[in-house]
Amino acid sequence: MKEIKVIGHKVPDTDCTLSAIIMADFLEKKWYKSEYFIQWKLNKETEFVLDYFWIEVPKIKTSFEAGTRVCLVDHNEKTQSLDNLEELEVEWIVDHHKFDFKSKSPLYIKAEPLCSTGSILYKLYKENNFEISTKIANLILTCILSDSLLFRSATTTKEDTLIAEELKQISDIKNIDEFAMKMFDAKSDLWDISVLDLIKYDYKEFNFNWKKAWIGTLETTNPNYALWRKKEILEWLKTIKEKDNLNFIMLSIVDILNEKNTTIILDEDAKIISEVFNTEVNDNLADLKNRLSRKKQIVPELNKYFENNNI
Repeated sequence: MKEIKVIGHKVPDTDCTLSAIIMADFLEKKWYKSEYFIQWKLNKETEFVLDYFWIEVPKIKTSFEAGTRVCLVDHNEKTQSLDNLEELEVEWIVDHHKFDFKSKSPLYIKAEPLCSTGSILYKLYKENNFEISTKIANLILTCILSDSLLFRSATTTKEDTLIAEELKQISDIKNIDEFAMKMFDAKSDLWDISVLDLIKYDYKEFNFNWKKAWIGTLETTNPNYALWRKKEILEWLKTIKEKDNLNFIMLSIVDILNEKNTTIILDEDAKIISEVFNTEVNDNLADLKNRLSRKKQIVPELNKYFENNNI
């Protein structure tokens, strides 16, 4: 029986964390001996979900022994993966993002433009005629609710909503609206979180035409809490940019209930935001309107900008 480690991206969110748990179950059914891990501490939404379903918090690992067989879920880019990815044997990737992965050998890849990795895992179970238990149905449905922001995000497809409806028949989650709001309220409980952790709540690093960009998102039902701390956030954004030699950095505060994106931006990056999203920056704030999806509504536009501008 082959051993394999399953892990999501550097800053774990709910879809990433639960997908690792689900994928480990799937691989056990494929006769692997699997273990799942996270790369950093969890946000409060994911903590709430694991506690709700009585699941122990996964162990944190940022590297494995050279030659270890791994499965990457909810990511494939090197900047978001394990520290020593080049030394590992990537055997599986399950993801719903754009691909930037070079393989040394053939591997199994399951990727589709669905709103969550959980949705893709649902299809993997179905394609292999594997039974979906109540526990796995709970986790997949939670992935969809989290990543789609209760079907508000532009990443949500008709297929995601159909999968969610089918999962409701198996899951213990009967009132998905009520459950999703409990998740979002947990995510928005930020009173005891440092400004640095608030900024790193959900960030990803990207390489746009050899330019390093750091794009953070804070999805919340209480955007004013973060906006009240704008001065501190700007100081930390400046520090992070200089420390990590970034070419660009931004933090979007996403108001889940009102479907509105207010982005905090440094003075030196304001011109880029203005040009890319055709908006003004006032007092280091940019109104990005209803752009709730980093993957679909922010990253592609920034990528296009950096490809067309040698800055």
